[in-house]
Amino acid sequence: MTEAREIFRDEARSQFIIVTIPTMMAVNESSRLADALRKEDVPVRYILVNQVLDGATSDAFFSNQWKDQQKALAVLKSTEKELGKLDVIESPVLDLEVRGVPALTYFGDIVWKE
Repeated sequence: MTEAREIFRDEARSQFIIVTIPTMMAVNESSRLADALRKEDVPVRYILVNQVLDGATSDAFFSNQWKDQQKALAVLKSTEKELGKLDVIESPVLDLEVRGVPALTYFGDIVWKE
């Protein structure tokens, strides 16, 4: 356990990436997780937000979902919260389940544009 704790705290060897969805409940949970990780000196630089809608829809349900997501994303990026210090990576809603090497490669190409 001591060795694992040292690895988790060593930024040159590991990094924790928080993955969430753009809802207020998930943002609040992610904020608590970020606080707990920082208290344990676990490096956290990124938060990946899955299932982000693009807002280009005339459907009332998805339009309302997009508005709610924008509110959650604004809170997530706010410097008032601990999460505001993280680099936010947004991943759009995909029409496939990310499973297997080809799907993971596709997903990685979308989110890791660096």
